[in-house]
Amino acid sequence: MIVTSSMHPDYRSNAYLVADEPGGHAVFIDAGAPIEPLMSKVEELGVRVTHVLLTHEHHDHTTFMVALEERYGATIVLPENVTAETVIRSGNLRLHAMPTPGHCTPHVTWVTEDASGAPTAAFTGDAIFKGTVGGTLNGGPDGLALLRDSIEHHILALPPTTTIYPGHMEPTTVAAELETNPFVLAWRGDTTHADDPVTVAGTDATLLLEAADYDGGTKAWVRFADGNEAIVGGSMVSRPEAHA
Repeated sequence: MIVTSSMHPDYRSNAYLVADEPGGHAVFIDAGAPIEPLMSKVEELGVRVTHVLLTHEHHDHTTFMVALEERYGATIVLPENVTAETVIRSGNLRLHAMPTPGHCTPHVTWVTEDASGAPTAAFTGDAIFKGTVGGTLNGGPDGLALLRDSIEHHILALPPTTTIYPGHMEPTTVAAELETNPFVLAWRGDTTHADDPVTVAGTDATLLLEAADYDGGTKAWVRFADGNEAIVGGSMVSRPEAHA
């Protein structure tokens, strides 16, 4: 399997070209980054593009999907149209749809499998990244519960050697995120978390964890007064001392 990526210079969102072999078949996964480098790779490899697979439908992952559809006659596969039973075949590629809601709904992780059906890579969209996780404010009141289930019981239940190709920034592995992702460690109870009063966009909340995000900022795990929890951008969090 040959994986080539392109990254948007501002959003840092990735688009991927996944090919089975030179002269074979390929799919795009997400389409929000510049596509010219990936189109050049299509020509270099001499592959036939059959599908454009989306992890979710936020604009930084969909911008060029129609252009790719028109250029290659590829079939766009939207997350709302797949289930846990959906399998996409493109030449020798086999991609299984793993619903992973939480960041938003619907949201899908595309898992590549070898000839025996064993997972080899997971294209996780905005569910999990290297060292951090996706925000849940677009996922509804149950967004964090859904995201935790998606990450802990689905994505990180894949074999440890599985490569994770996230929706933003560089790849990682299941093993690395199990061992080092601060949110995963805190959810698992391997590390203690904070209990600090804060406000989130003016709403009283408790800060449970703040850790580095992929964009140089931070992500925060917070609990609101009604008991609901969420993952939010650190820029939304204000501490009382900031107003002293």
